[in-house]
Amino acid sequence: MDSYKVNESFGFLLNRLATAMKWSFEERSKEYGLTGPQFGFMARLFEKDSQPLSNIGRSMYCDKPTITGIANRLEKKGFISKVRDEGDRRVTKAVLTKEGKALKKALCSIAIDLNADILKGFTEEEVKVFKSMLRMSLDNVLKTIEGGVINV
Repeated sequence: MDSYKVNESFGFLLNRLATAMKWSFEERSKEYGLTGPQFGFMARLFEKDSQPLSNIGRSMYCDKPTITGIANRLEKKGFISKVRDEGDRRVTKAVLTKEGKALKKALCSIAIDLNADILKGFTEEEVKVFKSMLRMSLDNVLKTIEGGVINV
């Protein structure tokens, strides 16, 4: 049986990649004062504005206290507003403010450039295969902890 080597484990390598990407994003976007998770939250709103905090939290694999904290900090910075759903007052939605919407082009450009940098040297076909393998691996792990595939 092969011995376990931390530096060769998928978990270590994927975590290291995610951490390095987060640090790189935060360095590139420091003039906006956002953390990686705060950008992830806003990116969900850039895709579809006015979403329940619970939906954003689920899509980011964050628990309620974590997603509420991110929303509170973004609201304090003036990038989102938290509003009650008119149909169900128990639901709190996040809505981009004018200031938040104004960041879309710059922040998405930073994220696109970062993705391009990490994929330097990959062919278009290799990128497709890499993404497919990552999604398959994610689905495999989620099956072991949640009993089913979550589409992210």
